[in-house]
Amino acid sequence: MNQHFYTTAERIQQLRQLERGLANLVPFSIRMGLAQTPHYEDALRRTRILLETGFNQADLTSLARAIPDVFHRGRDWEAQYLVKKPDGSWGFSEEYLNIQARLGPVMQAVDALRTLGYY
Repeated sequence: MNQHFYTTAERIQQLRQLERGLANLVPFSIRMGLAQTPHYEDALRRTRILLETGFNQADLTSLARAIPDVFHRGRDWEAQYLVKKPDGSWGFSEEYLNIQARLGPVMQAVDALRTLGYY
C-alpha cells in the first residue's frame, strides 16, 4: 500500500482553491445574510496571508477548523432540506442548491487541508 503526503506545491494549490471558493462564496453569503459570513470573510483574509507568508500544517488545520458549514450534516441531515416539488417528487430547494454550489468547493478544500495525505 502506497502512502502519499501532500507536498508544499500541492498545499499551495489547495489554498488557491480555497481562496477562489471563498472569493465566490463571500459576496453570495453577504447577499443571503448567512450567519457564517464573518467566518468566511476572515478565512479569505487568512488564506491570502498564508499564501503570501508561508504556512505549516498547524496553520492549515487551524484555518480549516475556522470555516463552518452552513448546513448541519448529521445523520439523516438531508431530510430537513427537502421540499415537495410541483410534480409531487421530493428534492432540494433552489436556495439549498444555490448555497451548495458555492459552498461545496470551499468545504472540499477544507477537507483536503485537514488531511496530511492519502493512501
